[in-house]
Amino acid sequence: MRKQFFVLVFLLMALFGNAQTLTWVDSMDNYAREAYLPAKQYQWTWQNAALLKVMVNEYEEATPERKAIYFDYIKRAMDKNRGVANGRKPNNVASGLGMAFLYRITKDEKYKKICDKIFNDYMKTPRTKEGAVSHIPLFTELWDDTVFMIGEFLLEMYRATGDEKYIDELAKQMSLHRDKLQVNEWGLWVHGWDQSDWGHCMFCSQIHWSDKQTHRSPEIWGRGNGWIVVTLSDALSILQKSNPHYTQFSGYLKEMVVHLPALQDKQSGHWYQLPVRKGEAGNYIESSCTAMFAYGIQLALDLGLVKGENYIQSVSLAYKGLREYSVASVRDGYITSKNVCKATCIGNKSYYFKRGTQKGKAYGLASFIQFGRLFERTKQ
Repeated sequence: MRKQFFVLVFLLMALFGNAQTLTWVDSMDNYAREAYLPAKQYQWTWQNAALLKVMVNEYEEATPERKAIYFDYIKRAMDKNRGVANGRKPNNVASGLGMAFLYRITKDEKYKKICDKIFNDYMKTPRTKEGAVSHIPLFTELWDDTVFMIGEFLLEMYRATGDEKYIDELAKQMSLHRDKLQVNEWGLWVHGWDQSDWGHCMFCSQIHWSDKQTHRSPEIWGRGNGWIVVTLSDALSILQKSNPHYTQFSGYLKEMVVHLPALQDKQSGHWYQLPVRKGEAGNYIESSCTAMFAYGIQLALDLGLVKGENYIQSVSLAYKGLREYSVASVRDGYITSKNVCKATCIGNKSYYFKRGTQKGKAYGLASFIQFGRLFERTKQ
C-alpha cells in the first residue's frame, strides 16, 4: 500500500510538473483561432492576414504535437479562399502569405500556381515612375501600411522558393517608400505621400491631407509605423547576415526604434496614437502600435542592433502594460485586446485623435500574440 502511494505521488508530480502553465498570450491565441476568427470564417482581407501571419509564426515555434493545430488552421483558411485569391491591390496581396506558407511546407504545386498569380497581379499594380507601388488603384499614393501588406507575402515567397527576386522587390519598396515618407528627426515615417495632390477623399481619408509642396501627410501614425517595424523585424529574422539586404534592413530597423523608449508612456508602458506627440491633449495610448514597437525593439536587442538598459526596460514595460491596461475578458473565459485604434486612413492631427478605439480586431490580436510570444520565449 505504501509503495502504491508513492507511485501515485510520483505520477501526479510528473503530470503537473510537465504541464505547461498557460499565459495570457496562450489564452488570446486560443480566442483568436477558436472564437474570434475560426478558419472557416476567414476572408481574403488584410485585417485577417495580420492574424494569419501570426498563425504562421505560431506554427514555426510550436512543439511537434501542436504544429498540426496551426497548420490545419492555415490550410483550412486558405483552401476556403483559393477561388478569390488575388494580388490586385497591396491589401489583397497580404493574405497570399498563407498560400506561400502552404507551398513551402507541402510543396504542392497548386499553392505555387496561386502564389504566382498573386505575384503577377501585384507586379501590374500602379506605381510611381521610380517603381514604388501605389496603395490604391485610382490615384498614386504611397502609404506606410503597404510595406507590411506586400512584405509578408514576399518574405514567405522567398522562404518557399529561395528566389532573390522577392527579397529584391521588398528591399526596393522599402527604400522607395522610406525616401518619400521618413522624418529624419525621428527615423519614423509619416502616413502617406500623394503624387498628384488632387485633394480627393479615398475610403476614409480626410480630404486635402497632403501638403502642396512636399505631397506628404502631416502626421506620424503609430500603427502605420508598427507595420514597418514588424516587416523589417521579420525580414531580419529570415535573412542571413551575408545577404546583401541584411545591412539595409538592419539600418532601417535601428533608426526606427532608437527614439522609441523616450516616446513611451512610462506609467502604462504604451506608445501613443501619434507617437511623437506624447502628452498632447487629445492623444491617447494605442495598444497595437505598442505591441508592434515592442516586438521590433526585442528583435533589435536579440540581433544586437541596439544595446542598453533603456531598451530592455522599454520592452518589459510594454509587456506588463499591455497585460494591465489593454487586455479585456470576453465570453467563455477568453480574453481579447482593447485600446486598438480602428482601421485608419490619412488625415491631420485632429483626424487621428478622433479615431475611436475598439476591442479585438484581427490586427489587434495579432500584434499582442506576436510580441507576447517573442517576449516570453526571450525570458525563458
